[in-house]
Amino acid sequence: MIPIRLPGTALPRPVACILVLATGAALSACGGGLKYKVDDSALDAVPAGDRQDVFAAQNDVEVARSEQRTAKSQLEALERDRDIAKKEKEQADLEVEKSATEQESANASHDENRANAARHGKEVADVGVRAAQAKLDWLDEKKDWLEATQKAADAHQAAAEAKVELEKAKLAQKKGIKPDNDFSVGHFEDQWKDKNDDWQSAKKKAESAQKDAQSKENDWKELTEQQAKMKG
Repeated sequence: MIPIRLPGTALPRPVACILVLATGAALSACGGGLKYKVDDSALDAVPAGDRQDVFAAQNDVEVARSEQRTAKSQLEALERDRDIAKKEKEQADLEVEKSATEQESANASHDENRANAARHGKEVADVGVRAAQAKLDWLDEKKDWLEATQKAADAHQAAAEAKVELEKAKLAQKKGIKPDNDFSVGHFEDQWKDKNDDWQSAKKKAESAQKDAQSKENDWKELTEQQAKMKG
């Protein structure tokens, strides 16, 4: 039973969705972020063999969703890596304190060999702190990169969904199907171009963030290698 709408009140959201979808190509009040959509039922009479372009576009939606899941998983793993890196930094700070104390004691002992070893130990510990901090800096940049990647995946999904609707609209036009009186393939083309432009822009931002993260990663690796060489 459809609820009665009193003057000055809005229809409940589920009912509004049903009424919007009934128009075929119309504004989507049910989510998805697309203004123009073709109701699947409008193409029920079209054979599956004629829908290959639609199916290909739908496959790209699944690819985008896979990218979203991957980005989410990587971000969750990154948080665990950052927790470990913070503990490593705390341990590196302790090593510096211990080496500084040993250096003071060695200097006071007037034992040249011990003093030299203590000085070297302090130098190794100092590089260790720098390496631990560099790892944290890298992981911060990596988080920015993965968040940008996640946004790019979201934009990819929106572009892919817009392409699905465009292919459905082109198929409807080809078959002489007019979902509603305002139906125009041009609207769907413009919608896809806008979403695709957003996706391309998001990808460029993600690529730039990746380069920044890789630069920080190289800094961390260089300090780690330096410390390893100093340890012998």
